[in-house]
Amino acid sequence: MDEFISTVENQVFALHPLDTQGAFLNVPYHFFYVNSNNTKEFMPFEAIRTSFYKALKQFPILAGYLRPEGDGRTSVVVDRDDLNMPEYKESAENTVHVSALQECNFHHSSWPSGLSTTGAITKAGSDGRIKLVNAHVVRLKDNSGVVVFANIPHYVVDGTGFFSFVELWATLCRAARTEDHGLAETARSQEFCFDRAVIAENLPQGRKPLDSNTTSIYTRFNPLADWLAWLSPATRARLLDGAKLGSDIVAHTFRVSLDSLKELSDQVARHMPDEQAASAPPTHVLAALLSKTVAQAHKKRQQEKGLLSTMLSWMASLAFGKETHQSLNLMADMRHPLGLADKGYMGNGLLPHNTQCPLDILESPTDAESLARVTSIVSRVYENADAQLVGSFIDLISARPSCFTRPMVYLATNPTMVIITNETAFKLYKADFGDGLPEWVCTVPSFVANFVGFLPSPPPSTDITVNITMKKSVMKHILLNDAWRDIATIVY
Repeated sequence: MDEFISTVENQVFALHPLDTQGAFLNVPYHFFYVNSNNTKEFMPFEAIRTSFYKALKQFPILAGYLRPEGDGRTSVVVDRDDLNMPEYKESAENTVHVSALQECNFHHSSWPSGLSTTGAITKAGSDGRIKLVNAHVVRLKDNSGVVVFANIPHYVVDGTGFFSFVELWATLCRAARTEDHGLAETARSQEFCFDRAVIAENLPQGRKPLDSNTTSIYTRFNPLADWLAWLSPATRARLLDGAKLGSDIVAHTFRVSLDSLKELSDQVARHMPDEQAASAPPTHVLAALLSKTVAQAHKKRQQEKGLLSTMLSWMASLAFGKETHQSLNLMADMRHPLGLADKGYMGNGLLPHNTQCPLDILESPTDAESLARVTSIVSRVYENADAQLVGSFIDLISARPSCFTRPMVYLATNPTMVIITNETAFKLYKADFGDGLPEWVCTVPSFVANFVGFLPSPPPSTDITVNITMKKSVMKHILLNDAWRDIATIVY
């Protein structure tokens, strides 16, 4: 740690309005390593700790503190005399053996107590500051395995930045332990970009109109959202944590066979326009299937309501109009359309692409034809997400940097909204600290309601792991949905 501190240079990173879009969320993951060969020197704490601070040299932004600049803008200040050092912990577990985790498919009920030192919602640490990286390394009973928990708030990275840091950390550790000087030099020579100015430098000249729903969400006056944006990051985090946004929700993890998904995609393609059928990947069909499954679950939940709730819903439909569409939010990375994919950009690159899916299509029985109609909607959203559309969205949020809390309030007040993010390209299973790759990687037990994430499965499997977090009353019907059960196998 002292070696890292001696290398710190004072600097200020002005965050981009894209960074603050996910300011209330963390990027937390657990990496489970199994000591299959009963190696005595399995993942030594000292080596892991030393390499952590070596990796931090190349990610100096993670030792800074958040400073509000007014009007919704935030900077990260790296001050050598006032560093916001990471929360780094080590523990030895005397009761939980790795075999107990394996028997439960790594379900969180089998985890050691206190494994996750943060949750899904960003909040300040014991010193009153939001830590920009948390780490907890836990050795399991009888040295049977090690769990590495790491978290970085969305303020400073997205999944690309997070897994780049973890892979760098692991590579530096492996290089030191194996005395592979070439590997160490390759890792140290990697260049990571934290300068948000590269976004403006790579925006195109032309622009494309945004959809009306996105424009409305970000421009409509909302006193609660604007008040939340006015608060300091630490105060806002404390308030949101106290609001218990994760209450009454449940998460489940599923495996979807890529072969089965491709077979379903072939059936769906027969009912799609030729140009779309040829370009729509299986993940578009999977997103469409989940959009329908969630909508059908909400409908069944409505049908179960008591008389009073039914009457209130009826009165609300009279006052505000009957709900006719599902707000579907498809997250996509702006690095590719802006040509930043190979520039090592570590800031938040995720953009929300909103669309309105008609409920009459979503709630209809799921077959290849109805699924094709929803897949077409999903594919059009992604096809439209080019550099011109990215430029329009960045113009929108840059002109009103305090608007970042409005989508959060919109989500809280629109319980049927669905957010889907495709993280299958992320490097979940690349972090080798010197004793092999993790057997399982997952996020915290419950994320935020109405969230669906696609992740890779442990190699060599090509299955897609799907994490779904919903209200309990909605999840109940997802678990019973025949079309979903036909293609998905529950992990836990």
